[in-house]
Parts: sequence; C-alpha cells; structure tokens
Amino acid sequence: MKKLVLLIVLLQISVVQLYAQNPPWNVDESAYQFTMTFIAKLNVDGIQLDDTNDVVGAFVGNNCRGVAHLTFVESKDDYYAYLTVFSNSQDEVISFKVYDSSKSTITQINKTVQFKSGTNNGDLFQSFSIAEPALKSEAELLSFQFGGSDSNKVKISGDSVEVNLDQSFDLSNLRPEFTISEGAKLYKNGEELFSSEKSDDFTSEITYSVLSEDESTLNTYSVNVYQNAFYKKDAVCYTGGAIKVVSNQEGASVELISDGNSRYSKSITDGVAEFTDLESTFYTVTIGNQTKKIQINMITK
Repeated sequence: MKKLVLLIVLLQISVVQLYAQNPPWNVDESAYQFTMTFIAKLNVDGIQLDDTNDVVGAFVGNNCRGVAHLTFVESKDDYYAYLTVFSNSQDEVISFKVYDSSKSTITQINKTVQFKSGTNNGDLFQSFSIAEPALKSEAELLSFQFGGSDSNKVKISGDSVEVNLDQSFDLSNLRPEFTISEGAKLYKNGEELFSSEKSDDFTSEITYSVLSEDESTLNTYSVNVYQNAFYKKDAVCYTGGAIKVVSNQEGASVELISDGNSRYSKSITDGVAEFTDLESTFYTVTIGNQTKKIQINMITK
C-alpha cells in the first residue's frame, strides 16, 4: 500500500514538473487563414522575464490562438517574444497569458487587443508590452539643465527645450541633468543616456527621445542652448546711453521694455543687437525666454 501511495505521489510530481516546463498551449495553425504578429516583452509584477523557457499564449476565450517562447536578441541584449496570432475573422478579442518558468506560474494579462489581419505590433526598439500589472505609458521630459546653471533659464515648451547660459559655460562640454516620467528612458541616436552621466557638445541643436516604460509612447525633444551677454553704457549730458546684447542666438528678437511698454526691438545680427541714444531709466531686456533688468544712469560729471 505504501509503495502504491509513493508511486501516485511520484506521478503527481512528474505531471506538475512537466506542466511547469511546458504549459499545455498549442494551436492548429492549418485551421486558420489570417495572422497578426507581435514583437513583445513580458513583464509580471514589475519584473521583465528573461528566460527562454518563459512563454506567452494568445487566446480567444479559452481557445489558444498563438504561442511563443522568449528569444534572446544579442544586438539588443534583451529578450523578446515573436508571437503570431491566428484567426478566421476580424475584430476577435485577443487576450494573453504569461508563463513564468522560474516560478511555475501562469498570469492572466488584463490587456486585450482586437485581431487585425496582417498587422505587425512592436519592434526591437519599441516593443509591444504584455505586462501585469500594466506598465506606465508616460514619456515626458520633466526638467532639463546643466550643473551649476540656473534652472529658471530653461524653458520646455512642447517638443522644444531652450536653455540660456552666460558666457562662462563651454557649450562644447556640458553635462546635462534631467528628469523624465517614471519608468521611462531617454535616448540620443538610439543610445540610452542617464542624468549627469555624460558630457556632450551643445554648440548645435541636440535631439533626445523619451520612451515610456511600456514602450508604447515615444516623444522627441530638440534642445538648443544659447549664450547671451548684456552690456550697458550710461547716459551723459550730451548723449544717451546704450545697451548691447551679444548672443549666439542669431536672428532672435531682442526687446527693450520700460514702464511696462515695449520701447525698442531689434534682431541679433552677426551675433549682436545694440540700442543707442537711450534715456536714463530702467529697462527690461528680453531675448528668447531670458530677461535682464538694466538701469541706464545719467552721469553728470
């Protein structure tokens, strides 16, 4: 009797191990005429799966319509599921289940998609996310500056970032500091960058991409760094004062405001905008998103 019980227990363990290694999902591909494909990453409880024994299954109800193991892609140093889903009709609701081989668990994914014949979802840079719970979809550049600079001189507007620095900064060797949406990643030319980690040359425009945690959202930002210097000459009894703005912001408009009214406006030409014969008063000088308060005094000596 003890031998019989032991045999039954061993058989049960064998069945559990077999199930753990290979969930009983399969598809009769010949029974279907249409397909759609996914290049996906798998994530369960905030952990990305990275074992070729991990499996994703696609289902319509309880009917399995696609199965794929994870594949390691050396060029990306990452794991992807190349999943083909089969159907005979459009708009069927496809659900997913993920098998985590390290824990021998199957997780039902809340995310569903409608079947669309011939469509391809995801690629090696912006993969389709199969995750439970769902990963975050925000991809915003929240702040941007350089070490030692004034964050108030940075303007993020839509997909444009404008930074104004004084002449003491070397634009060819600046180390950006930034914050982005939680879980997102920032890239330049496909290379992931980290805040304060690497210097770059900002003498010309640089474009960054921010990719959301679930890789569904990709936003690009163009960063331009400008250097503006402000000089003044006070008025004397026989001539007015002067304000000169030196800037690498060629073509930008420089405006002089006093008593709340716009008094003068010029464009940066050959790196300079100069205002002469100014009366003695307070002026607010604006160029781009930068303002500078300058007082022209009357020198009586």
